[in-house]
Amino acid sequence: MKKPARNGVVRWGAVTIAALSLVGCFGSTTVKHSLEDYAERVSRVLDMPLPALFEKGIVKPLPKLTDSATLKHNIEGISINLREFYALQDCELGTVVAERNTSLGKSQLPSQRLVHESKLLTVLRDCEAALKETQNNATSKLANTIASWREQKTLDYGKTWGNLIQGSQELRLALNTPERLLSIENNKDALSSINALFYLNTLNSAETFENPIDSTELEEQLQIIRSARLPATLWQTQQTLTDALSELTPVLTAKLAAVSCPNGRASDQAEILRNVFYLFFIEQIQPVGSLVNQYHYKLIPLWDAWIDDPSLHNDLKEYIESQAKEGFEQYSQAMQAHVNLWQQFLGRCNLSPVAPS
Repeated sequence: MKKPARNGVVRWGAVTIAALSLVGCFGSTTVKHSLEDYAERVSRVLDMPLPALFEKGIVKPLPKLTDSATLKHNIEGISINLREFYALQDCELGTVVAERNTSLGKSQLPSQRLVHESKLLTVLRDCEAALKETQNNATSKLANTIASWREQKTLDYGKTWGNLIQGSQELRLALNTPERLLSIENNKDALSSINALFYLNTLNSAETFENPIDSTELEEQLQIIRSARLPATLWQTQQTLTDALSELTPVLTAKLAAVSCPNGRASDQAEILRNVFYLFFIEQIQPVGSLVNQYHYKLIPLWDAWIDDPSLHNDLKEYIESQAKEGFEQYSQAMQAHVNLWQQFLGRCNLSPVAPS
C-alpha cells in the first residue's frame, strides 16, 4: 500500500497494525454484522440511504458444485480367474482381493477405497517379489501376471484419489457448504484444516508409498476438514466482503467528497466519520480481511496443484479457479478501492485513522 502524501494519514500502516492487536475485543462479532453496522453508521452520519444490497442481505450462497456422480471416475476392476485366485492364497494378495469382493468391500466410501487400493498395491508388489524368488515356470508366469495388474492399478490409483477429493462428503462440504463466515476469533480448526488438506495431497501418488495408507489417520484428517469447512468459509467471506464494499464504495465516493474540510481543517462531521471508519472498518472488518489473505496464500499452492492434476475433473478445477483466484482478485480490488477512498478523504481533512478519544 502506498504511503499517502498528506500528514494526516502518514501513520496508516502503524494504525492498522495496532488495530490487529485489538481484535480480541470483537471476537464474537461476525463480519456480516460488522459490515451491516458499518454501512448503517456511515449512512446515518452522511444522511444517505443504505445501498440496496444491505437491505436484501449481503451473504449469498456459493455457486453450486457439480454433483459427485458427474465428477466420479469409473474405474474398471481387474479380472482374476479361479485358478489364479487359488494360486494367490500363499500370499496376502488373496485375502485383499477377497475383502474387496464382499458386500462391504463393494460399497466402500471413497476414503476407504483409497486405503484399500494403497494396500492392494503394497501386497501386489510383495507377492510379485515372493513369486519371482521361487524361480519356476508356474510362479514366474503368475509373477508376470501380477506385474501387469500392479501396473494397471498404479495407473488407476490417481483416479481413486480423485474420487476421494471430488466425491467424499467431507471434501464436498469443505469446498461448497460453509456453516459460517470467518470471524476475528473462533475459526475452529482453520490451520489444522490447511494441514489436513495438504496431507490429502501427499496421498496423490501411488509410487510414493512404502506402506499402505493409515486408515485411522486419513479419517481423522477428513473429520478436521469437515469440521472447519475452511475453503468454503474463506470463499464465502471474501465474496461477502467483495459484494458489500463494491456496493458501498461508489455511494461513499460522492458523499465523502461533499464533506466540508475548509483549508484542510476537519469538521465535526469529518471527525465522526473517521471514528466510524476506525471502530468498524479498521477494528472489525480489516482484521477479517487479513485472515482472508493469510488463508488464501497458505492454500494457493494446493489449488495450483489440483488445477494442474489430471486426476481431477475440469468442472472442479473451474470452480476452484473461480473462487480461489478470480474471487480473491475481485475481493482484493474491492478492498483496495475502499481503503484508497478513505485515504483520500482523511488526507483532505488532515485526519489519521486513529482510535477515537
